[in-house]
Amino acid sequence: MYWLSYTKNKMKGLYYIYIVAKNSVEQRKKVIFQMTNHLVFILFSLYLYKYVYELLPDMQSRLPFVNTVWSMSMYFAVFWLALRNIERNFREDIQSGNIEIYMLRPISYIWQKVFIQIGQGLVPFVSALVLSVSVNYFIVGLPHTDLPMYLWIPSLFIVFVASQILTCLIFILCGLSGFWLENSQPVYLIAGKFIMIFGGAWVPVAFFPPLLQKIAEFSPFGASSALSYAMYPNFSEKVGITLLNIIFWIIVLSLMVTVISRRANQKLVVNG
Repeated sequence: MYWLSYTKNKMKGLYYIYIVAKNSVEQRKKVIFQMTNHLVFILFSLYLYKYVYELLPDMQSRLPFVNTVWSMSMYFAVFWLALRNIERNFREDIQSGNIEIYMLRPISYIWQKVFIQIGQGLVPFVSALVLSVSVNYFIVGLPHTDLPMYLWIPSLFIVFVASQILTCLIFILCGLSGFWLENSQPVYLIAGKFIMIFGGAWVPVAFFPPLLQKIAEFSPFGASSALSYAMYPNFSEKVGITLLNIIFWIIVLSLMVTVISRRANQKLVVNG
């Protein structure tokens, strides 16, 4: 019975994602604008880092130019999945009172918001991923890696899926804080900034001081952006510990989501 219930909920979730993604395809102008924005970022990063590497050739020994470009572009390709918007959706529902309507639906409130956001971000993400891979490949070639392609690509996929589950949990927790704070945006801003810093949005983590680099790699914020680390040439040495670290934080944050969501439901029932 449990397996049957789980399968039904999974199918409902996939249907949610399909419907929302289908609607987002119809917003072609918005997607075109987003991809224009993404292309400008890729080209700007290429120009900027090419200039920096020419000024400081020793940087090649820490992280090759090709890998830096791929790392930055992969971070911002995942950015278009926009899982950070889960917190905003929570906040708007809590402040408007619409959360009680969503609670009456057959799928849990949290999963509704996750599925809807995946559906909304799926088309921009896939478009940005294709654009990033195409532009990077034709301009700088493939990243240097110590893994053969048939192992590297599946490893990237596993790291991507696991890191995005962790990202969902981080922003679900941010959203749940709104049940007590009423406005969860300050929590979101703090978490978002840590993800940008430790995920290598501004500067690749390979250029951090050793201690800060370890903090970035083993924190939940850095782990949620592990796909950008997977572009580094020594990925085979770190793929195991990276996955274990992500799984550890998924377990910890899942337990926190379970406990806090129950208390949030109790608070909603008491306050009406």
